[in-house]
Amino acid sequence: MAGGGILLVVGVLVGCTSAGPLESLTPMPSERPPVVAAPNELIAEREGLVLEADLQATTAELIAEVVVRNDRSVPVHLVPDPCGRIAEVMLVRTKLLPEGRRWSGAIQAVKEIVVRDQVARQDPDRFHPPRPSADAEPESFCPTPEAPIALAPGEERAERWTLPRILATALDEIGSDGTAVRVEIVEARSADELEFLNTLSWADADGERAGRNVRIEHPAAGLVRTLPRDPSEPTSRGELFDVLMAESAELRAWIEDQPADSWREVRLTPASPEYGVAYVSFRLTTTGYERAATVRATPDGRPLELVLPGPADATRQFARRAATLPPGIALIPEPEAYDLTEDLLLPELFLPSGGIVVGEYLLDSEGLAVETSVPAARYPVHATLASDGEADVRVAFASLVVSDAPTVRWEEIGTIAVDGGSTAFISVEGRDALIDLFERDQAAWDRFYSEDLWDSQVAHDYRATEWPVEDELNIAYFSSGFGDGGYPVFIGYDAQDRPTRIVADFYVVHLDWPNGS
Repeated sequence: MAGGGILLVVGVLVGCTSAGPLESLTPMPSERPPVVAAPNELIAEREGLVLEADLQATTAELIAEVVVRNDRSVPVHLVPDPCGRIAEVMLVRTKLLPEGRRWSGAIQAVKEIVVRDQVARQDPDRFHPPRPSADAEPESFCPTPEAPIALAPGEERAERWTLPRILATALDEIGSDGTAVRVEIVEARSADELEFLNTLSWADADGERAGRNVRIEHPAAGLVRTLPRDPSEPTSRGELFDVLMAESAELRAWIEDQPADSWREVRLTPASPEYGVAYVSFRLTTTGYERAATVRATPDGRPLELVLPGPADATRQFARRAATLPPGIALIPEPEAYDLTEDLLLPELFLPSGGIVVGEYLLDSEGLAVETSVPAARYPVHATLASDGEADVRVAFASLVVSDAPTVRWEEIGTIAVDGGSTAFISVEGRDALIDLFERDQAAWDRFYSEDLWDSQVAHDYRATEWPVEDELNIAYFSSGFGDGGYPVFIGYDAQDRPTRIVADFYVVHLDWPNGS
């Protein structure tokens, strides 16, 4: 769901047939019947393409009964969603949260990241069609269209859309006076040019819908009257940031000392006492340090605890060299392909027994990662980077170099599954140590992944890093090309059939592996 996570019901939805006072924010007891708003029957038309909407509200949900009719003398073709429905219904914000003041230098660079996150969280709350029955076949309720949806002359089509009140985050954050229900259909460019509604800019900032759409937009206050969940100050992430800067000279000075272009991740999370989050959390990661600066503050932004990275946390400078291909493997040129640029050389990986695990899912040793063995030793590891010629740089493949002996053959030894955008090389002992940590102390395991290892990877531009696990054990961690998917792992052998290197290919470039892999 765009615009935020799941929120509890905190308002009573009532009809707005009279201009009475705003209702209490106390949830209505479940044993009481829902209060249904008076229907709001609305209509819009463009050149004989008619859109009608009957908007209603109950204590449980907002409802849109939509009818689309073709009053033209020729067929009309409409842009569908991925399941073949032709209407799009959203709860949109007509009033955005305040962004606060403007700063300068590195502070403003951080503020811009905070504001971008704030704006992204204000995307519309999307209505959904009725839920299918548990035994329904997927294709019966989501038939993927192969062409725009055609309506013959005089034909009409009805759809029902609902938004559960618990998912109406805009009502909770800014209230009914700052929101509206938008119903829209979009005419296709041609009868055989397929687009999908969810890929067209909903804000129409780039004109993707202009001249083709029919839209109804009705104030939410015509359906339900609610106040914001928490009207206290500060009311937005931008304003909360301003308070943090004003309240902590030490934090402000540390931020000012960092280059304005060095910020890679900024996460400002307001307190939510109703969900058990009693304090504000603020984390800032820059390329200068492999640990984030962290702040804990009161709900109104007064810092209680400030932890800043020091000289011992300074980002290590990994060696770099011109990009190298796996021995004997050619690069197949492709139009508009990424170009290999350089190898990022990580610290050596320690394999106490020679057992190595390649994969993202290190808590499951049954098929989600690839295991193999090489002689026990410390081995060089590198990430080969590729660029689109502009700002986009990705890890094309990751390599562990076992020996310098000539590689005479390659064998695919498995496929790794990725759905978190990263993968790792680690010893069997390192993997077992992480499993043990998870079983003993899940909070410590989470800190390892979501703070220690993650902060280091972020400081290295999200590409690759190395981090200690325990004692001499360590992990080499890589972003996986374009993200999630299944990626092959290859092992090379010399003339004596001894391993020479292990490579995880992330499909950023086209490598000519044997057997068409």
